[in-house]
Amino acid sequence: MDYENDLPDLSHWKAVMEFTVEQAALLMAMIDPLDVETLAQAKEQQFPRWKKAHAHCLSIVSAIRQGMISPVICCAWVLPENYSEQPYAMNIKPSDRTYDISPAHTVISRAALLNWIETERVQVTKPASPAKLTQLDQKQAEIIEATPLALPYRGHTSEGLEFVEDAIKQLWSTYDPDDPSTAPSQTEVVEYLKGRGAGANMAQAVNLILRPRHLSPGNRKNRSAATNKS
Repeated sequence: MDYENDLPDLSHWKAVMEFTVEQAALLMAMIDPLDVETLAQAKEQQFPRWKKAHAHCLSIVSAIRQGMISPVICCAWVLPENYSEQPYAMNIKPSDRTYDISPAHTVISRAALLNWIETERVQVTKPASPAKLTQLDQKQAEIIEATPLALPYRGHTSEGLEFVEDAIKQLWSTYDPDDPSTAPSQTEVVEYLKGRGAGANMAQAVNLILRPRHLSPGNRKNRSAATNKS
């Protein structure tokens, strides 16, 4: 980590669960996107650490291309050949290299960003004297520190493994074992994976693999019945 003094207070961003790539890059460099909205403005105004923010942006885009970060929305900024038409944002697949990914319009989740930072040991700017973590932040930090990479690379991959890793990053990374309500529902997992291109059977299989046994609908039903009998 890069530790520096006199950094802005960004605690008001803690409740934000999704960012544009541009916002994420600014935040990683401890630049408040409410003070400067774009990377171009940060450079123009010579904000401290603007070069770090630009480098973070390139890193995030590269991670999206490599499948390390699964975006919520992946967009390109299209400039029509007919100059009388207005530029517009267009949804694209992360693997589509016909267009450049637009950092200003592509959206990523906090969970996916943090997972990438932890997994790849990305250097981000931190205060020299970090404020005391809240109880929830401390618990999440302990879970992240104690949990190894879910799917370490062993020289083999497949479409199914990619869907598993994607679901972990996007849906299960914020799950608290002590609070079952934080677990994504079966419908959420299945519909998300189908939206990512998985077939119905594949989506159901991934859901079964990732869902702890005590959270399965059948097990909860059996437990409820046992409780009622007693």
